[in-house]
Amino acid sequence: MKTSELKSKKRTKNLVYPRQIAMYLCRELTDLSFPEIGKHFGGKDHSTVIHACRQMEKLDQADGEGKMMIDRIRRQIKEL
Repeated sequence: MKTSELKSKKRTKNLVYPRQIAMYLCRELTDLSFPEIGKHFGGKDHSTVIHACRQMEKLDQADGEGKMMIDRIRRQIKEL
């Protein structure tokens, strides 16, 4: 996925889900505030970032494919 797609205003499912994961991991792995994260994602409102984080927290706490994917991305980021 391209950075420009994550920053776009498009709200298709194939863009929203990766964007939400990216916002969630930004919040988890950095000291950035919700408004700062939103700014880096094409000027998204802080409430959009809050919603994304809540959705991904639920996914991250549940067992299943979503949790495994978030864990895999988290490990890849930490290896950089």
